[in-house]
Amino acid sequence: MTSVVMTHKVGNMETWLKGGHNRKPAFDQFCKSYKVFRHTEDDRVSIVCEDVNIAAMKQVLGSPQAAKAKEADTVLEPIDVFVEIEGGD
Repeated sequence: MTSVVMTHKVGNMETWLKGGHNRKPAFDQFCKSYKVFRHTEDDRVSIVCEDVNIAAMKQVLGSPQAAKAKEADTVLEPIDVFVEIEGGD
């Protein structure tokens, strides 16, 4: 399966970090595991998702529930999405 990296800014890092309990059930719908990375100098994060079902990811992240969660967790657009390239090494 595919790996995906999502990167975005957050309006308030503490608020975003406290929203982790909301992210897990959503992310569990489209990936087997994920890791969160915080930028060292900016309020920006990257989430590396493993074994991603791309169609399910698009459905979950495009839902009204995801829009509410993004607003509550101070996610700032744009969200950059990088998809693993098979054979790109």
